[in-house]
Amino acid sequence: MYCGAPLPQEVREAAASAAERVLQTRNLAALEQAAMGPDTSQVKRRYVVIDTTTSTPEIIASACSVSVWEARQWQAASRYRLLKISREVEEDRLESNLRGMGLDPIVFSEETVARARSPIPIDSIDTSAQPAVCMVREKPEGALFRREIQEEAIALIVSGPIKREKQRPQASKVRVDSRLDDGWLVHLHFRSETRPWELDPRRTGFEGTGLASAHMQTVELVRRLSSRIPIDEAFKNVVPALSPGVDPADELPGVKSSQGKSQDNQPKTIILDNVDQFREYSAWRAAIERLRAAAHPEKP
Repeated sequence: MYCGAPLPQEVREAAASAAERVLQTRNLAALEQAAMGPDTSQVKRRYVVIDTTTSTPEIIASACSVSVWEARQWQAASRYRLLKISREVEEDRLESNLRGMGLDPIVFSEETVARARSPIPIDSIDTSAQPAVCMVREKPEGALFRREIQEEAIALIVSGPIKREKQRPQASKVRVDSRLDDGWLVHLHFRSETRPWELDPRRTGFEGTGLASAHMQTVELVRRLSSRIPIDEAFKNVVPALSPGVDPADELPGVKSSQGKSQDNQPKTIILDNVDQFREYSAWRAAIERLRAAAHPEKP
């Protein structure tokens, strides 16, 4: 309703179509394409990031046109703040303002983060081995490869909680509890590889001795690695942006076949999570680490 009068049918249909396209997007680039049209797919985007620890909240607020309170929140939430993904080929007004205020923005192309958005899943891991041994699958239908985790080769660890919900189509009359247990993802970014290794306690199998759960073994592994390797856990402060995901239970062998034909007539439940948001965050965060390493090759 608008001003007491119903919106025209074509307007409602266009809004519903746009909402459906947004719901089906898998990352920020696809979201922009859904909102602005297919012509944006050929645009080379530029990421503009600032280091919030290099200046005062007052200067950050003035340069970014935000309140001092919000600038303080930025500093408390994370070291790096993604200000925008620009479609401008050259430096724009925001970047000029940042440089004029003494803030040196970190700018890099989308090509730098493109491959890092597609992590290599860790199928299984033996943390009792020294070094830890993993079975990884570089392609969804490809073969498993045995790889060792050489700790000195890891440039950055990115850890983040995963929010999960489920919903049925609005037309469904079946009531369903939307709450799901939250997940957790850990990315290991290596200096010599652009794609990170993804450890998911809900999917990764832990081998070796001991009765500790996959979650606790992941906690122990991350704790041990982070004692010598930089870790970024700031994703926990990012507001979740949910998009269609995959229920891990559906991927277990025999689950679909055991559901029986009675499930065929039931409305399909959609699993929503912020996995793609985490992978996007991890990708550009690792890009910054690579730029820092290139600028200071003498530092580990």
